[in-house]
Amino acid sequence: MCIREESLRRKVDATLVTVRKVFDTARNPQLAEDVHHKYADKYLLAEFMTNGHCASLLTTLRLLGMTDEHIKTMKQWSSDRTVTLRFSSRHKCTFLEKKTREVDSDKKDVVTGTGLGAAFSMSKKTVTTVTEYFWKFECGYELSAYKGNEPQEKIVIKQRDGASTKVKTTTDKSPQVEAREYPNIDVELTWLLRQVNAANGQVSFSIDRSHKKCLTPLRNEASEKAMAFSQNASQWSRRVAAQLQVFFNVVQDNKLDMGSLQTPGNPFLPFAPLLEEGRKGAEQSQPKQRRVEATQTDSMVEYKKQHEGDVPAVLGGADLEALLQEEERQIVERLETMAKAFPASGGEGLITQDEARLTILLHSATSTLNGYSECMDYLEVMLRKQLVAAIGKEITASDFAAYMQFHNRKMFKEEYAPKPLCLAVRRPNHYPEGTVSFLAKADDVTGENPTLMLTRKLEAGTVPQMKFALSAAAEVTLCGETQVHAYIGHRFSFEQPPPMTLAARSRQFSGYVLLLGRIGGADLFLPSHAMIVQNKDEFDIPLMLDEIPSAQEFRDAIESLSPEQQRFAKAYRSMQLESTLFAVCIVQIKPQLEKVLNLPYDSLTKEIQLTQRLLELFIEYHIPPDLVSFQCDSMEDPDEIPAAKKVEAVKAHVDAMFAMIKDSKQKELDEQKMQHEMDKASAPAPPVPEVRRSRMHGSLMTGGGRPGGPPGCPPPMVMSCAPTMAMACASPMAMACPPPPPPAAPVMMKKAEAVAPVQPNQPTSTTPSSDASLPDGMVDISEFPHALEKQFDAFSDAACIRPTIIKPGDSWTKRYQAKLLSDVKTSNVGSDQQTKEKNRAFDLLDALTRSGVLTIEESSMHIVLGATHCFDETLVDTLVKKNVNPIEHVERSMLIVASTLFGQQPRDLVKDAVVDRVEKYSPMLFLK
Repeated sequence: MCIREESLRRKVDATLVTVRKVFDTARNPQLAEDVHHKYADKYLLAEFMTNGHCASLLTTLRLLGMTDEHIKTMKQWSSDRTVTLRFSSRHKCTFLEKKTREVDSDKKDVVTGTGLGAAFSMSKKTVTTVTEYFWKFECGYELSAYKGNEPQEKIVIKQRDGASTKVKTTTDKSPQVEAREYPNIDVELTWLLRQVNAANGQVSFSIDRSHKKCLTPLRNEASEKAMAFSQNASQWSRRVAAQLQVFFNVVQDNKLDMGSLQTPGNPFLPFAPLLEEGRKGAEQSQPKQRRVEATQTDSMVEYKKQHEGDVPAVLGGADLEALLQEEERQIVERLETMAKAFPASGGEGLITQDEARLTILLHSATSTLNGYSECMDYLEVMLRKQLVAAIGKEITASDFAAYMQFHNRKMFKEEYAPKPLCLAVRRPNHYPEGTVSFLAKADDVTGENPTLMLTRKLEAGTVPQMKFALSAAAEVTLCGETQVHAYIGHRFSFEQPPPMTLAARSRQFSGYVLLLGRIGGADLFLPSHAMIVQNKDEFDIPLMLDEIPSAQEFRDAIESLSPEQQRFAKAYRSMQLESTLFAVCIVQIKPQLEKVLNLPYDSLTKEIQLTQRLLELFIEYHIPPDLVSFQCDSMEDPDEIPAAKKVEAVKAHVDAMFAMIKDSKQKELDEQKMQHEMDKASAPAPPVPEVRRSRMHGSLMTGGGRPGGPPGCPPPMVMSCAPTMAMACASPMAMACPPPPPPAAPVMMKKAEAVAPVQPNQPTSTTPSSDASLPDGMVDISEFPHALEKQFDAFSDAACIRPTIIKPGDSWTKRYQAKLLSDVKTSNVGSDQQTKEKNRAFDLLDALTRSGVLTIEESSMHIVLGATHCFDETLVDTLVKKNVNPIEHVERSMLIVASTLFGQQPRDLVKDAVVDRVEKYSPMLFLK
C-alpha cells in the first residue's frame, strides 16, 4: 500500500465516523473496494465526488465573502471569457522613533573586608545602555475576481488596508523592505463556474462516456479538467496562506493561538469514495435546498439501460447534500471558536478575525482539494487491485508474451500459426549438419527459447533468384528455397524488448556458410557479415532491434516541412523500410563441393578426411578448384564412370597438392637457411683491437682470435659460396622453379595475410538491378514492408506499430574446439575478427562457385520482416489507465501481418471457433 493510499484510508475512516452520525443507523456506507458494484458505478462515483468537490469549494468561496450575485455575474463571464480569482498584497515599513534606556544586570558583585578596626562590605552591578529602534509595519491585501484580461473591471470580494503592528529592532537597519508590492497570485475559476447551473445555482457535472477520448472514470476529458483545476486551486490556496504567514511572522510577542487555524490532520470529506451495497433507493430525507442537481441524467439513464433492475451503489443526491451541510457546519463551528480568541475585525492590529477567518478557509480549501485528488486517484488504485486480485499476481511483459504464444495457438489455423524459427541445416533425407536459431530470453528462469514467427515458404518460380556480389568481378546466384518470416514484437512503456540472439551451431566434421545482411531489391542480397560454421563451432550473435517512427508519427513529423524536405524524408524512409528485411542465407558446403569437383551427388557424405583437406586447400591456400576436380577423358562418358573412381581421382589430386605444398615449404626453409648462411659468411670481419660479443654464441672475442679459441689465434678461412649457388641454379629443380622470394614473403600465405579485407556492401559494376519490373506471378520481397505499412494505415492504429530494423550486434561470442581432445574455448569476436571471418567465408564461396560461374543450389534464404507494437504505458497501466486490452491490439497486428504475408483474408487465417470473437473486436478487418 502506497503512502497516498494510506493517507486516503485514514481520511475515509475519519469521515465514516461522521457519516454514521449523519445517516440513519440502518445505513452502512463503506469504502468502494469493500462493496460489490458494477464498473458503471465507478463512473457514477467519479461524478458524485466531483459534484461534491465543486459544491464544497463554492461553500468556501461564499464563506470568504463571495455572494450569490457575485457568482451569477462570474457565471455570465465564464460563458465566453476566462474568470480569474486574484489575491494581491503589499506592505510598507516606516521608521517611528529611537529610544535609549538603561538595563541593570542581574549579576551583583559584593566585596567584604576590614578597615580601621571595623568590618565593611561593598556591592557593585553593571548597567547596560540599550538603544532600540521602533518601526511601523503596515500591510494590505485584496481578494478580487475579473474576466479575461481586464483586471481593472473587477469584483472585490475581500479587502483590507491599514493593518499594522509595531516592530522593535536593536539596529537602525529596517527589518523589512521599505515598501513592496508582492506578485499577484492568480487562479482560474472558469471550469468551476461552468459546472454551475445558471438557473438555480446548483452544480451539475457529468462524464460523456460516448466520447472517443473517454477511457476510464479518471482518464476522460471531463475528469482530467476537474483534476487540473483541483491541482491549480490547491497550489493557489497554499501560496495565499503562505503569503499571509509572512505577515503573521512580523508580529512580535504574538500571544494568539495560531496553531488553531490549521485544518485537522484527517479532515471530513463529504465526497469520500463511499458505496453502499443493497441501498435499494434508501436515502436521507429530501432537503429544502440542494447544492447539486438531483438527477444525473446521462449516467443514470445509461446505467439503467445496461443493468435493468439494479440500483447504483453510489450514494444519492440527498445524501451528498446532507454531507455538505455537515461539512459547512463544522467549518462555521471552527470560525465561531476562532472569533472568541482573536481580536475583532476592523481594528488596526495585523492579525484580526478577518485574517484568521481567511487562513482557516484557505487551509480548509487546500484539504478539500488535496482530498479530491486522492479520491479520484483511488479509482485507479482500486481498479489495479481488483485486476491483480482477479489474476492472482502482478503480471509483467514476459507474462504477456507467454500468454500471446498460447493465444496464437488457439486463434490461428495450424498452417498459419507462428512457429519457432529454428532452422536445421540438412540435405534431404540426411542428418542435420547444424542449426540456426533465433532465440529470445523470456526471463531468468526459463532462459532463451526459439522466437515464434509467421513463416511463408515461397514456391520455386514465384520469387526471383537472389544474387550477391563476392567482389567487384564475381557475382553469386542462389537457387535454393526462399522463406519469408515475420517477427511481431511488443513493448510496454520504456521497457526494452527481450534480447534476441542468432545462434549458429555445427556438428563435428560438418559445416556450412552463414551469411547475414539485408534485402536491397527484388533479387538483390546485400551481405554484411559471413562466417564458416564447422566442427562444433557455436556462434552467438546478438541482434539489435532498432525501431523507426510509425507511419502516423512520420506523417505528423513531416507535415510542416517544405515539399523538398518532405521528398527527402520520404525517400530516406523508403530505404529504412526495406532495411527492415533482415536476411539470413545458409549455404551447405558438401553439395557445392561435389558440384565444383564434378563429383556425383552425395559422394562426399562419408568422405570426412577428404572434405576437411579440401576445405583447407580452398580456405588456407587459395587453391583453385580446377586443380583438384575430377576431369574425364574426352572419349569417356562421365555418367558411366563409377562414383568411387571419381572420388579416388580427386583424392589423388589432393594428395599431390599437399605433397607439392610440403615440398614447397621444405624448399623455402632450405633456401632461407642457405640465405642465412650466406649472410653470415659474407659478414665483414670485426676490427682486431675491438672487444665484442659474438652474435651467434655471445662469447667474448678479442684481437683476431676465433670464437672460443686462445688469444692470438687467427680467424677461420671464409670460402666463397658463388660456386655453390651456381651449381644450385644449374640443377633441374632449380631451373623449373622461380627465383626464391624474400624471406618475409613466403609463397604459401594464409588467407588473412594474402587478401585484403572485403568491405561489406561495396558497390560493384556487377551489382544486379532490382528496378526492372518482374513478370506476372513473381513476388517482390522488397515490397513487403511498404505493403504492410499501407495495411496498418488502413486497418489499425498506425501510431502503435513501428517498423523494426534487425541487425547484428558489434560483439559476438564464439565457442570452438581446436582439436578433438582439447577443451572448448570461448572467444569474443570483435569487428576485426568479424572481417576475417567474412573474408574466409567469401574465399570459400569464391572457390565453390568458380568465382560466380556456378550457381548455388543447396542454399536457403530466410528473410525476417520486423515490426514492434509499442504501448505508451506499462502492461498494467495500459489496462487501468488507458482501458485498452493489449491482447486485442496485438492480435489485430498479428492478423494484419499474417494477411499481408500469406495473401489471405483474416477470416481464412483463424479457426472457425474464434471468427465471431475476432470480428466483434476487430470489425475493420472483416469489411468487404
